[in-house]
This record gives sequence, structure tokens and C-alpha cells, in this order.
Amino acid sequence: MPSPSSPYSLTPGRAIISRKNTIAWCVAAIVLLATLLVWQYQNEREHDAADREFTLLTNDIALAIRKRMIHHEQILLGGAGLMDASGRVSRNEWRIMVERLRLAENYPGILGVGYAQVVPPLTLDAFENAVRAEGFADFAVHPPGPRPFYTAILYLEPFKGRNLAAFGYDMFSEPVRREAMQAAAESGETRVTGPVRLLQETHGEVQAGILMYTPIYHRGASLETSEQRQRALRGFVYSPYRMGDLLDGILGSRTPGVRYRITDTAAGLEFPQLYSDLTPDSGKALYQRSLDLHFYGRDWRLDFASTPSFERSSVASPWILLLGLAAALLLFALASLLVLRREQAERIAHQMTRKLRASNEALRLSEERKRLALQGSSDGWWDVDMQSWQFMASDRAWEMIGYPPQEEAHSLHRWQSVLVPQARHELLSTLREVMQSEQDTFSVETRLTHQGGQSIPVLLRGIIQRDEQSKALRVSGTMLDLTEAKRVEQLKSQFVSTVSHELRTPLTSISGALAIVNSGTLGEVPEAMARMLEIAESNSQRLNLLINDLLDMEKLAAGKMKFDMRPCALTELIDEALNANQAFATSRDITLKREGDCHCWVRVDSMRLHQILNNYLSNAIKFSPAGSVVTVTTQRLGEQVQINVIDQGEGIPLAFQSQIFNKFAQADGSDRRQQAGTGLGLAITRELAQQMNGDVGFSSLPEHGATFWVRLPIEAEDGEAATRDASDAPGAVLVLDDDPMIADFIALIVRKSGYEPTTANSVLEARGYLKEHTYAALLTDLRLQDGHGLTLIRDLRADQTTAALPILVVSAYCEEGQRLLHNGTAEDSAIAWLDKPVDEKKLVGILEELLQRARTAATR
Repeated sequence: MPSPSSPYSLTPGRAIISRKNTIAWCVAAIVLLATLLVWQYQNEREHDAADREFTLLTNDIALAIRKRMIHHEQILLGGAGLMDASGRVSRNEWRIMVERLRLAENYPGILGVGYAQVVPPLTLDAFENAVRAEGFADFAVHPPGPRPFYTAILYLEPFKGRNLAAFGYDMFSEPVRREAMQAAAESGETRVTGPVRLLQETHGEVQAGILMYTPIYHRGASLETSEQRQRALRGFVYSPYRMGDLLDGILGSRTPGVRYRITDTAAGLEFPQLYSDLTPDSGKALYQRSLDLHFYGRDWRLDFASTPSFERSSVASPWILLLGLAAALLLFALASLLVLRREQAERIAHQMTRKLRASNEALRLSEERKRLALQGSSDGWWDVDMQSWQFMASDRAWEMIGYPPQEEAHSLHRWQSVLVPQARHELLSTLREVMQSEQDTFSVETRLTHQGGQSIPVLLRGIIQRDEQSKALRVSGTMLDLTEAKRVEQLKSQFVSTVSHELRTPLTSISGALAIVNSGTLGEVPEAMARMLEIAESNSQRLNLLINDLLDMEKLAAGKMKFDMRPCALTELIDEALNANQAFATSRDITLKREGDCHCWVRVDSMRLHQILNNYLSNAIKFSPAGSVVTVTTQRLGEQVQINVIDQGEGIPLAFQSQIFNKFAQADGSDRRQQAGTGLGLAITRELAQQMNGDVGFSSLPEHGATFWVRLPIEAEDGEAATRDASDAPGAVLVLDDDPMIADFIALIVRKSGYEPTTANSVLEARGYLKEHTYAALLTDLRLQDGHGLTLIRDLRADQTTAALPILVVSAYCEEGQRLLHNGTAEDSAIAWLDKPVDEKKLVGILEELLQRARTAATR
């Protein structure tokens, strides 16, 4: 044994702080520094995202207040129209009108809708006596006192609770109310008062109040000047509001993480504040903003401040620091372990040098070195004697499946017993093929049953020792636990799916906005901006394709993609694919040509087969030189038909051919490659073909082009399925989306295809259109501002007039919608689904197929 002073006797503690361990300390320092930089970068990103979210939230609040006040004006204008049309409206008629509005349900926060009549002093007694004759014995205009004229509240519905205190009140007697009423009478427009104390504040917490007035004039009177309107004034239709209740009804739960204050900025107000939920600490908030609102003669200032909970969400997660620290410690430990192992190796080598003359001791040292090497590996090893069928495995191999080490040899059948039954036949078949071939090595994945009952994925790699006649004598190899690798792969798929879904809705708005601007719908685009906008639209479409490819791969991997398998004429499908790619081919000076006809039908999902052919054709066009020809041919192969897409490009490099159908595979993987792409198209193509009972492949020689093919089983020789009737003309369609930009974008797409779209931005608006008009189809989102698309769909199906209306759901939540709508019931053939972001070709194709199904069902 070496002495304590020997250079080979370094202890673990001394090795950690020794100069030889400098690399481990450097690695730990670099990882910690990188962690701090990543955390700082993430913190800045979270702060920027929170600032943008705060701006969007405050803009939404201001917009919601403005929209609701416009809706309230429409209520008053409706009441004014009733008074103008009828001349004389009874109290019962006024009550019926207000009840039909269902204020509490549709407009929470409004106290009621009333009518205040102008009463000259000479007719005051007659007015009071007439009201008393209606059954209100104690009625009197108040406050008492002589005035040039009175504006007594005659009707106020609902006529109960707090509203009873306002009955008969002369609102013109109070200065703030009088200012708004005078402005409304002179201008003929709706006006809102400054902050007042309402007569309805009879109990509970007192809130600031406002009133909205719409003037009514005598019929036939001249209203050209303010003096004429003042003389012709008949009264006012008005509504009182308690600001706290009004804002709660408008905003509800829309203000998470935001506090705000509303102030009337007019000069001379005694109490300008209309509402506030700011706290004393709001002045120190990280995010603050002010907005001005001007409507109905008033100027309001909205002051916003973020809450502590909102601000906490803008701070990067401390888990980044913790994970970085853990990674630094782990790498430091591994590096230090390598130092110790090196010291151990040096010590063993020193011992072997001293005892080299003793062969038995040399053998012992050799075995010791072998044991240490095996202990340092995470793989298990195994060995099978093909003559005696004896099996041996290392301690690590047994440890992977939860069994204690077993040094002695066992029969191979004992090891086969731990194979998962579903994987046993596949593994044995693979090994049998390897043994019968000339291969000397193999690698195969399988699953073993852990002693605890769970299934463990493992990778078996082996080498075969053969005799002169190639008979297998011994098989040895290693076993690697793939549990962690599979978990990481699943996390990656979930991450890709989540990010893709979150990108869909904003990307649809961006793509829609750019498409509308570039189409010239909003006016001619300045020449200096046109090229930049075209580049932005092109790149948004590329991002759209990437997201669609990622989601397609995720759905295919999870088995969630649905296929609508129908008999289709093959020639018609090929012609449609050629027409769809003709514009792209023309832009690249490529000629598309079809040769040979195979008059047969195939059972496929037409949209998915289009996706395969479009992928083949777009790749062939991209990689073909200008002036060349891309040819599509078909050929019979027994009970199958093969579609070939042939180009005249440079062909596929031999080194790349083995991985061409793999995910993210690209012959030129650099960021400077000439042809853009995600590397997912051919991987998706293979999965789609296999799901439709087909297969894909290719043949290529460098500098001689490439041929990509897809094989499909033949369904029939003659067309037995119904084809589309070209004489059916598209009709009017209703487009429902609470984002006006997306609604206009979808409307632009369907209008280009010959339809007549009508857009709606709320469920209430859509119901009105559906009640008044007949549409060929409805295109709707699911999550809407004033309701859910599924509720509207169920209501339409419950109504006999719209029970068969074709409905195309265009949403980022289609999978959730299908599950909630059907919930175990049979699917509705008159409903189709399209994920956002919107792809123009897919939308038009699915809409036409949906309408065709509806026409076919109507003729039965």
C-alpha cells in the first residue's frame, strides 16, 4: 500500500480543494454565471410581458366602459323613439317596454329607465292631480317652490325599491343635473351629468352617481336652432346609475391584478371622484397608467395601478436560480468525481507496476480494474451462451428492474419472464431475424417488467460472436434505462403543444390584419410601406405553417388527429392539388404536368391527402431549377395505386437519404440555407399516409432529380361516391368572432371564394341576424365576450328552423369544444372544426365540403 506521503494517496476531501480540481471549480462558476444571466434575461422578459399585459388590460377596461355607455344611450334612444311614435305613452306601456329590455340580466348596474316631463307652472296643479288620479294620492312635484318650469319624474321602471324615492322629483332644480339637461335640450344630443348624490341612496353604502339624459321634443316643432329646441322641449328619457354598481356590471371579473380610479375632470366640482378602489400603496405600484375618456359632454380620467399579485407574476421564477445552483453542484460533483477516479486509476496503475511479476496478483488487479470500470458506467451488461443457453447479467442490469444482484448463471427463460408480454413477441422476432442474417451488431428498444409492477423502457445493444459457418456462439451486450429519456421527450412534446396553442390566437390577428391591409380593403398602401408589409405577411404565414406542422406532429404522436375517410376520385384529387400549387409554380418558372390516368377511387381523408400532395409538390417546386418540369404520374401496383411526384432538381445527397423522413430533418440545416422550411413536412406526410393505410417513399440519385411516392389501397374502379354538383352556388354566411380584425379577415377569405359574408362580434348580435335572415352556414369562434359558442350551437340545434344549419367552428380550442359538445353522443355531420390560426385554403375547402354534406343530406 502507498504511504501517507505518496502522491497516489490523495483523500476525497483533499482532492476537492486541490489544484488538480481547478476545472471542477471553473465549471461550477461558469454554470452559476450562466444561471444568473438566464435569470436576469427571463426577469426582463417577464417584466416586458407584464407591461404589455397591463396596457391591454387597461385598454380593455376603458373600451368596455365606452361600449356600455353607448349601449345605455341606445336604451334611452329606444324610449325616446317610443315617445315620439306614440305621442302619449301610458305608465303600463312604459313598464312593459322596460321589462322587455331585461335590464338586470343584460345591463347589470343600471338602476332603471325613466321619463321626466316638462311641466309649465300654470299646469302644475293639473299635472299633479292627473298623477294622483292614477292612484298615487300623495304625489307632489318636489322640491317645492316657484321655478320657470318643472321637469318632474313621471315614469321610472322598475318602479320599486330605491327608485320610489325619485318619483316626482324635479331634476332641473339641482345645478349639476340642470347643467346636463340644459346641454341636452339645446344640442338635441344625449348628455351625462357630473357626479351627484342620487335620491336612490336611501340605504347602504353611498356611491357617487351620474345620470344620462336624452331630450324629447313636441312632434312637428322646428328644431334647427338651440332656442327652437328649448321651446319645443317636451321632456327627457333618462337613466340613473350608482357608479360602483355600474362598473361592477360592466367589468365584473375583467380587472384581475388592476386597481383603478375614475375622476370627472370638469372644473368646479365639489366631489369629482366617481369611483376608486386604489389603496394608499397604489402610488408605489410598479405599473401605472392614465387614460382620458370623452363622451356625452364629460371628460373622465382613468388612473390605473397594478396590484402586488400582478407584480409578483412579472418576476422570473426562483426555480431558475435553484435549478442552476443544483446543476452547478451536480457538475462540480461529477468533475470532482472524475478527479477522484483519475487518482484511483493512478493508484491502481502504481500497484500493478509494483506487482507486475506476480501473475496471480496481476490478474487480481485486472479484475479489480474491470469491476471499477463497470461500477462507473450507468449501463448494465449481459451475456448469453448460445450453446448452453446460459444467461448472465451485471448487478446494474438487475438493479434496473428492481431485483437483487444474481452472480450465478440462469436459464434464458428466466430472463424472458421479465419481458412485458406485449413487447415479447416483437423482441424475439427481431432477434431471430438478426441471428439468421449476417449482422454482427444490433440495437433494439423493448420494455421490461419491474419487480414493483411498472413497465421500464430499455435499449438493448449487442454484438454476436459467430463461428466460421456464421453460426451464433455467444451474444453479449449492454442495457440502458430509457425512462428519463422518454420522460424528457414527453415533456418536450407537451411544451411544443402548449406554446403552439398559445401562439395561434395572436398570430391569427396579425395575419388577418396584414392580409386586410395588403388587400387594399382599407385603402391604398403607400409604396414605401408595401414591401415591408408584404415581408411581414409572408413571414407570418411561414410562422403559421410552422405552428400547424408542430400541432400536426403532436396530434399524430398522441393519436388525437381525426380522419374523415371517404371514397374519392383519385384523378380529381390530383388535379385539385396541381391547381392549388399552380401559382407557386408560376412564380418559380416551373411547369406542372400530369401524365397517365388511373380511373380508380381511394378511401382517404381528402384534406389529408391534399396535405401530402401539396407537401410533395411544394418541395419539388422549391428544389427544381427555373424552367424545369414537375410531373405527377400514377401507376397500378396490384391492389394499390402509387402516385409519383418527379422533379428535375439536384437530387438528395446520399448521406441524407437515410433520415429524410425524420422529424426536423433538412439536408441543409444551417440558418443560411436557400430554401426555408421546418423539417417536419415529410415526417408528417409519412404519418398521414400510414394513418390512411398507405405508405410513402422516394428514389433519388445526386444530380438526377428525385421521385417521391405515396401508395394507397384501391377502393373501387368506378366512381361510386357522389361528386360535387358544380351548379350549386354558395350563399350568404354569418361570421361570428369577438375580435373584429379576425372576423373581417375570415369575411375577406370567404368573399374571395364567392360567398356573401355578414360579420358579428357578439352572440347577441349574431342571434339578431339569425332571427332576421337565412344563412347557408355559420362560422363561429367558441370563447366569445358575451357568451360561449357551444351555447349558441345548442340553441340553434334546439330550434327547428336552424336544426340543420351547417356550422364551421373556427377556434384555438376545437379539441375542447368537440369533447364538451358531443360528450359521448354521436357527432353532428353538419358541424366541422378548424383550428386557429386560419389557413385560407383549409377554411374554404372545409366550408365547401360542409355545405356539400348539407346538400347531400337535404336530398335524401
